[in-house]
Amino acid sequence: MAAEYTSEREQFGRPLSHNQAVTQRAADCYIGTDAMRLVLWQAAWRLDAGYPASEEVRIAKWWASEIGQKVVHDVQHLHGGMGADVDYPVHRYFLWVKQLENFLGGGSSQLAELGSLITTKAKANTFTY
Repeated sequence: MAAEYTSEREQFGRPLSHNQAVTQRAADCYIGTDAMRLVLWQAAWRLDAGYPASEEVRIAKWWASEIGQKVVHDVQHLHGGMGADVDYPVHRYFLWVKQLENFLGGGSSQLAELGSLITTKAKANTFTY
């Protein structure tokens, strides 16, 4: 959505996507989205295979709440004023990410839970890597 919008929207006689800052921000969004997908699939694979996945699930939740929020925020900025318009679909993604963050728990709580899991394993000296 953002790639299409910035390719079509012109400013100063050329598409926004020709500006380095815009392409860097869009690339960061792509990397963040791909990373979220990877940690999600890692957690899902471990759960499906019957392996312990407590850490992987917490990591996936952290990425969804923290990086998901950053990606949607950046996409909203790439759309400029249209990103804040309730008639344009970007606001729905922003609301969805906030609801997801509230449902999963914020990034700080996920890191705290992950830290507790790692500390417990370290005390028991039972790392499974």
